[in-house]
Amino acid sequence: MGVQLSLLARLNALASACLRDDAHESLSRQSSPNPEPKAQHSSFSLEPKIRGQSLNSETTIQGPSLDQGLKVQQPSHPFPVHQTLESKPAIELGELGEDGKPEGIAAAATLQSPFKPLSISLGTPLERLVELVERFLHRGPGDQFDATGRAHLSNTLSSYIQNQEKITFVFPAFPFKSPSKKKVLGDLPDYGEEIVLRRLETLARMVEDYHPAGAVVCIVSDGVVYGELLGRGDRTVYRYNAKLRKIVTEQDLSHIKFVRVSDLLDPSPTLNEDYVTEEEYVHSIPLVREQFLAHEAADFDLDHSLAHDSASLMIYRGYLKFLIADLEGSELLMEDGKPLSRKGQERVRRDIARKMIVHGAKFSDLVALKFPTSVRLSCHAHNNAGPKFAFDLFPGSPMKAPWHNTVLEKADGSLAVGHLSSFGDPSGYEVIYRDGAPYYLREMSDDRDLGEKVNPHITFERLFPFGLAIVADPQANLSFNDLPMKKIRALSLNYSAVLVRGFSQVNRDEFIQKSSELGTIVTWPKFGTILELKENPDLDMNSSLTCEAMPMHYDGCFKTKRDANGELTHDPPQFQVFQCIHAPDGNQGGQTLLSNTVTMLEQGLTVEQRQWLANATFSLYTPQNQVFGGDHLKLPLVMKNKATGHDTIRWHESWPQRITKFRPVLPHINDNTEEDSSSIGNYLTDLLYDRRFCYAHTWTTGDFLIADNHELMHTRSAFTPCPRELWRIHVN
Repeated sequence: MGVQLSLLARLNALASACLRDDAHESLSRQSSPNPEPKAQHSSFSLEPKIRGQSLNSETTIQGPSLDQGLKVQQPSHPFPVHQTLESKPAIELGELGEDGKPEGIAAAATLQSPFKPLSISLGTPLERLVELVERFLHRGPGDQFDATGRAHLSNTLSSYIQNQEKITFVFPAFPFKSPSKKKVLGDLPDYGEEIVLRRLETLARMVEDYHPAGAVVCIVSDGVVYGELLGRGDRTVYRYNAKLRKIVTEQDLSHIKFVRVSDLLDPSPTLNEDYVTEEEYVHSIPLVREQFLAHEAADFDLDHSLAHDSASLMIYRGYLKFLIADLEGSELLMEDGKPLSRKGQERVRRDIARKMIVHGAKFSDLVALKFPTSVRLSCHAHNNAGPKFAFDLFPGSPMKAPWHNTVLEKADGSLAVGHLSSFGDPSGYEVIYRDGAPYYLREMSDDRDLGEKVNPHITFERLFPFGLAIVADPQANLSFNDLPMKKIRALSLNYSAVLVRGFSQVNRDEFIQKSSELGTIVTWPKFGTILELKENPDLDMNSSLTCEAMPMHYDGCFKTKRDANGELTHDPPQFQVFQCIHAPDGNQGGQTLLSNTVTMLEQGLTVEQRQWLANATFSLYTPQNQVFGGDHLKLPLVMKNKATGHDTIRWHESWPQRITKFRPVLPHINDNTEEDSSSIGNYLTDLLYDRRFCYAHTWTTGDFLIADNHELMHTRSAFTPCPRELWRIHVN
């Protein structure tokens, strides 16, 4: 199924030894023709920017075994035109009645994955999966994915599709925290590890949406491989790995499995998932280490590689550099309690660096032997020539491994990753703890000061992939009335969405009063101040008052006004304010999806695509326009959120009559053919449902949610008929 790496290629891309974060930063600067100055830390959103440097890999390419001979027309726009074997809707349709509407249950009323758009079907199964994996790759100068990597990936995935097997991704990583206290907060996994674990889970779930057999990410921890070399004890390695497993369990990351080095040494194809206590682990490791060191990686010679292979030499030099920081103050650089001489320390570091390369070659060889048909992901920059692919760890940041870095949450809600020492004066931030251990840093901000009555009883929790939750201790008997709404407004602009949970509900008058403290309330002609979102066939509006799924949209897109030039345009409110009066059960559907168009623009689209969209408009019409005084609207696809200064996407998912019993909406991208408009619109719609940018909120009775309607787009998944009820107010 997959393509095996030659030993030289494995060594050239020793990225499997995921301890080597700093080494690869050094390699990138040495090998890039135009190296970037090294930043002390990098800001990131939860979708990475495409940056980094690659290493060469020598492999033999086999082409994909599916979809051979399909021809794709060259579009006049920078968006892909997908291959299709036949024209099929995203979901099977029922019969249409004489009125042109679906008979029986409409497709929009069927329960399915909320992240899988109803209205579009993009590409063949193989093309779809290749594209989804590609979205998670770290792409840098010299990237070879389009040249050869895509064929490697297609060849691997095609066998899984043909055999309808669960797709296995293997990710050698997560050894242990750096011993340098200038880099990390402690010895246990923290928010940096959690982010990477969540992104791996996101990849697997996105693949599973389109591959019914499912997907799994096997994390092969290499703590045993390098721990002894760097003075990391076996108990330290065990506790790091145990905390990783706890994070996976607590966050319900059900598509992640952990693989031990002992599994790599076992010739059977199965994995040992039995729980191992700390004492059992410590007792067994000496034998495992002995067996690991006894493994011979065929055709590998360290001295020959360092003398004749430039990539191996650069890795070696990178190791030497990062070992200076990681071994500072280590007993490994001491003798009789005193530091070795400078030359003595250099000699020790050279010896350790050589052993790390040897251990990395053994480890890489064992991983390839144990997982010969998997999709191989790397935690380091790589040229993506295949069969190994660089998994982008942190959104918008160079390839910085979490076990070598610390995460800082800035006052504006953005995140930065870097060495602990790079964040400057500790008085400017606080250390956030979880389970009694330091988890991340948070910059001081008055916006989180919600008053003496509230502060002692709440916690702030980041949502994934964006947003902030303010969670109150139910025993504190706090009410939504107790919140300072000016602070909530500021937090909502910084985080795009704020969930308030654990506060008691308020009545209609109180809800209106608290919402008015956010800004001016927008009153609507048909339902007034509060729209009761529940099944209500007597209020003839649209599918929002039914149990059908809704199209991805933003509120107020059909509410019109005249702009400064007298042109008819939309008039969307700034905020949506929700109170959940009655939530459906967990398996009844009815989730609210919020899509962050700022992150989507920055991280989901190429520069060329963004430039094209910035000069494009779309026309929007539904019979509902006339209710709000409008007709055909012509709107920019990219608009600025004046409250934040961010560029945003404005769009409305195409909602044809064939999938809904209610009013259709058929947008068109102006100055394009129907075919091109459909291709571009489908591509944008697909990204709006992308799990990297889209937060799906499962309601709990009593929840309050404040969302920036200018920054976000949203929809609702279908739900079974039940007393689901939300109150919604719009605020400017």
